[in-house]
Amino acid sequence: MSLPENFCSAPFIQLQTSKDNRCGVCPYTPNRWQVQGTIADKWKSKELESLRKSFIENKQDPQCRRCWKEEEAGKKSLRLRLSEHKGSKNTKKIFEKYIETKKYLEYPRVLTLIPGNECNLACPSCTGGFSSKWNSLIANGKYEIQSMEPNWNLSDADYQDIVDNSEKLQKIELFGGEPFLNKRNRNLLIDKLIEKGTSKNITIYFNTNGTLFDEKYMNLIVDNFKFVEIRLSMDGLYEQFEYLRYGANFEKVCENAEKFKALPNTDFEIICTISIFNLFSIADMDKFFKERNWSVYYNIASFPNHLLLHNLPESTKDHVVVGPAFHDIKKYTTMKQCNQSDWEKFVQYTKELDNNRGLSFKNTFPTLYNLVKKHGYESTIKTKYCI
Repeated sequence: MSLPENFCSAPFIQLQTSKDNRCGVCPYTPNRWQVQGTIADKWKSKELESLRKSFIENKQDPQCRRCWKEEEAGKKSLRLRLSEHKGSKNTKKIFEKYIETKKYLEYPRVLTLIPGNECNLACPSCTGGFSSKWNSLIANGKYEIQSMEPNWNLSDADYQDIVDNSEKLQKIELFGGEPFLNKRNRNLLIDKLIEKGTSKNITIYFNTNGTLFDEKYMNLIVDNFKFVEIRLSMDGLYEQFEYLRYGANFEKVCENAEKFKALPNTDFEIICTISIFNLFSIADMDKFFKERNWSVYYNIASFPNHLLLHNLPESTKDHVVVGPAFHDIKKYTTMKQCNQSDWEKFVQYTKELDNNRGLSFKNTFPTLYNLVKKHGYESTIKTKYCI
């Protein structure tokens, strides 16, 4: 068979799993379905088989709209990046044979894990479902947009299912919460994989906020896993970083970034997510990262709606000036019209954050504020702020 133009390898190699039997294909489609049973049961589910069928038939499945939207904007989506495996010039032929023989049905090769909401930060882009810190702040503050959610972790049985089948895995991706804060990740997964001896054949991936660096723990991981990938979230510089990664210290995270980068047997990269907040700070961030020789991937915010780029008021979009390297981000701002209710929620949200945290959106993001101040901040008459 020949792989069609819209083919994606993810549902043939990768499974995302979390609490309450929630699962999806990849980090872009988290917790899309609820399928009872083990990882093996989820892997052979009718939901996943239906998605595989749509890709084989060259359909653009709407469940994967994030990738389609990125590609429409001229961005290299996760789907396209997955097709460019490092060190392989025959990826297409390998997958054609892999699918024809249905070898993929044996077990996922990549497991993406959202193991709990234990986190020490309360980022504006997050919720209590992924941050226990958010829940503690909501309990003691006055937030209308955010609401408390139960704190949670994967069960012992969930972790054991991974360990028991770890010889079939090539890669495990740990998201959060904050994966280095969650002790169950170490006690029930990392240590057990090392003890079993399967870690030496597994690449381990951490999506971290960069606030924690345990040298002894990292050396244990580097020495016992096949390879280590560190992806550190950094969406701003100095006071903007501390506004967007509330609870973190910028200088400390930069110090930890250098420590992660210096680890042997490790690939380090910054993940910088662009939203309304930092759209006008791209040039400064890019310069900062290049000066430190930090590899960076610019992600585009896909949630919550009130932070999405297209919800910037229409009259301010002409002021978005980015270089050719960020043409996709510029296009994202104009792919849809600003939604009035979403923009009003952004205004309300920034006011809530400032009031509860003693911060100043106006002083922290002066370029953005000066462009939008007549769109709900300094105006006294209710109007259509999105125009």
